[in-house]
Amino acid sequence: MFLLTRLTGRFCNFAAMLRFIVYTLGIILLYRFIVNFLWPLLRVTRTASQRIRQMQQQMNDMQQGQPQNNAQTSPPRMKEGDYIEYEEIK
Repeated sequence: MFLLTRLTGRFCNFAAMLRFIVYTLGIILLYRFIVNFLWPLLRVTRTASQRIRQMQQQMNDMQQGQPQNNAQTSPPRMKEGDYIEYEEIK
């Protein structure tokens, strides 16, 4: 009570104390909202956008490394010892 009187330079009445308590609670609630909700949300958003950009860059690198004309690619060769499925003729 004495501290409030010294800080404000006037006599603390009930309304001034109530205003001080309400402002203090408001500041505490705002701080908790920012620290517990907004800060983690911003970190997750930033991390997700960085990973999306990284994946897009990898996809662009993969597309640039492949040949542009897919019609000229040869069919895959069979390795020796691979099983070839066939149908019996009666």
